[in-house]
Order: sequence, then C-alpha cells, then structure tokens
Amino acid sequence: MTLSPQLAATLRYLETQLAGSLEDDVRYNMRVEIVSAVAYGVFMATLTFMPAVLTKLGGSPAIVSIYLSLSYLGHIFSSVSLLVMRKITPKAFAVTSWTLGRIVLIVMAFASGAPALLALATVLWLLEIGPGPAYTRILQSIYPIAHRGKIMALVRFGMALTILVATPLIGLGLDRLGYPVVFPLAGVLGLVSSLVFIRMRIVVEPGGAQVRSSALDAMRAVTHNRRFMMYQLGLILFGLAALAASPIYPDVQINRLQLSYTDLGLLGLVQSVSWLIGYFVWGRIIDRYGALRCIMLTFVIQAVAPLTYAFATTGWMLLPAFVAIGLVMAGGDIGFTNGCLELSEPDRTQEYAVAQSTIIGLRGFIAPFLGVGLLGLGVAQPIVFLIAGLLALVAAVCAERARRM
Repeated sequence: MTLSPQLAATLRYLETQLAGSLEDDVRYNMRVEIVSAVAYGVFMATLTFMPAVLTKLGGSPAIVSIYLSLSYLGHIFSSVSLLVMRKITPKAFAVTSWTLGRIVLIVMAFASGAPALLALATVLWLLEIGPGPAYTRILQSIYPIAHRGKIMALVRFGMALTILVATPLIGLGLDRLGYPVVFPLAGVLGLVSSLVFIRMRIVVEPGGAQVRSSALDAMRAVTHNRRFMMYQLGLILFGLAALAASPIYPDVQINRLQLSYTDLGLLGLVQSVSWLIGYFVWGRIIDRYGALRCIMLTFVIQAVAPLTYAFATTGWMLLPAFVAIGLVMAGGDIGFTNGCLELSEPDRTQEYAVAQSTIIGLRGFIAPFLGVGLLGLGVAQPIVFLIAGLLALVAAVCAERARRM
C-alpha cells in the first residue's frame, strides 16, 4: 500500500513540525520506533491493571506493595547489562530481554491466584527493565540532542495514543473475559513491538564507551558530579512519595469506592489523555528549558495524586489524581532519561544510566512498604497520603536546586 503524493507530503510536513528537520537515518529510526511503541502501548496498558487484578484475586495492600517492590529488581540488576554488552550489541540485548519478558505475560494465562501471578510478574519486570542502560545508550547514538526531546515525545505519543484507545477496552475485557484471555493477547502485541524494534538502524553502534563491571563502580564514577547527585536525591524522594501511596490506591478503588475494571478503564482513559498531552508539553519544555525544569514540574504535579486520594468519597473525585498521574508518567518517562543524558559525561553515559537505574531500583524496592508500614503502625490512610504529597514537594525543591547549581 502506497500513500498518495499529497497525503505523503502532508504527513511529512506534520512530522517536520512535530520533530523538526531530521536526517534520513534519524527520521527512519523515529518512524520504526513509533510503530514499535504503538504495538507496545497495548502491552503497557494491560500492565497498569496488574495491581487491581491482584486485589480482585484477594491480594491485600501488602501484596500490592510486594508486587511494586519486586517490579524494581530490573533496575537493581541493570549493571548486569554492562557485562552483557561486552559480548553483544545493546540492541540485541534489549530485544532479546524484552521478547522473553513479553512471553512471560502470555504464560500468565496459566497462573491461578495472586502468588503465581506475582511470581511471573516479577520475572516479567526483571526482563523488561534490565536493558534500560542499553536503551539509553541507543537513544544517545541515534537521536541528536537538539531534537531528542521532541522525537522521544512523538514516539511516546504513539504509545500513549494506543493506551488511550486500549485502556477502556482492556478494562471491559478483564470484566467480561478475565486476565487469562486478555494478558496473552497483550503479550502477543508486545512481541510484535520487539520484532519491529529489530529494524532500527544504529548509526553509531553503542559500545565505545568505557564499561565498568558493577553498579558499585558506576556509582563511584558519578558521585563527584554534585548536580547529578542532588538530582538523584530528588528522584529518591519522588519515588518515596509515589510508591508509598501507590500500594494503597487499589484498596481505595476496589474496597472503599467499589469500582469495577470498567470504571477503572474509564478513569484510565482520562489518564491516557493527560499522558498524551503531557508528552508534547514536556518534550518542548525539555528542548527549550532543559530536562531538570521538566522534572521539577513533574515532582510538583505528583503531589496532587495522593492528596486527591486522601479526600475522595466517590469515583469521579479521583479524576484529578488520574490526570496528575498521566502528566507524571509522561514527564518521568522522557524527563528522567534526558536528565541522565544532560548531566552525564559523554564518554560515561552507560555508567550514569546504570547508577541512576540502580538508585531507582533500590528506592523502588524499599519505598512500596513505607505506606503500608505506616498503616500497620496505626497511621490513618489520609495522613499517609498527605505525607506522600509533602515528600513530592520536597523532591521538587531538590530538582530545582540541581537545576540552579
């Protein structure tokens, strides 16, 4: 199928307006990654229902905390990617790991009960997140810094647009068919995304950068960078804010407000619209003002979510939280990667990426238990949400300090 010359010219014009004037190889890679991201969107949208599925299967907030904690193992072990990339290219490593992870979602069709689902989800996230430093290195090599923010925003726009359409349908499918049917279908589309990514042309093959052997070595290499470490402090506080509250959200949704998967799908639709808009807003902020401005604003917006849950008495009162989370997801997605690239030394990008991923992983492994632990000590649920909101604001102060240093 070929496009008419008029339509092709119109699409090329829109593409140039959104991403800028690009070289042919850069434009090709962007287009391939957009197609991959569109297929990935269904896979990603399905995973957002995992805490609710675990809760429906009888999982307590503690079980959801364990799920969120274990989902960060991929970050903790991301230093393994440096060793693997001594033998194979970053693209080959990333595609292989992603493919295996998406097969795990298909296997979830045979999981019965929260414990089995939890175990398989842990393996999935380990394989999905582990290649993060490899992907960061690929981005550095194929997209010029002057256009990287807009290109990443456009790629993520394709993914978010799919999520926008898919989320309510997935919620309806989970209500009607159950996860044993929905999860494998999403896993197949995830595999399609991996296969499309293979077609990426790596203009400068990542691998020339100095490679160290462990996360500890990577941390030693970056601790002298005061701006980077201040930014990481903000990232830690942001994670504590988000993850302390997140395990309690499904309890509010399912047990207090009695929402169905379909209700959550509709709220997820609102979140996806916010996410979609967020990519364009954040992409332009990054290119004009830098990644740290985007990150600071993202941290401020994060405070809205737990504060909304603190006072919600009906489902529609959660709307501000879902809007905020959509903006935060977009800001974090392109902001954290660009923040790492912006603050790193050019010849040590992989080490900075591993250090950031390890910090995110350790924080994410511990933080989900903070909110549940406070509940166990008798702290009221609204107070836990208020503490989470305050932490997000302190994180914003750290990000702004890093920006001004």
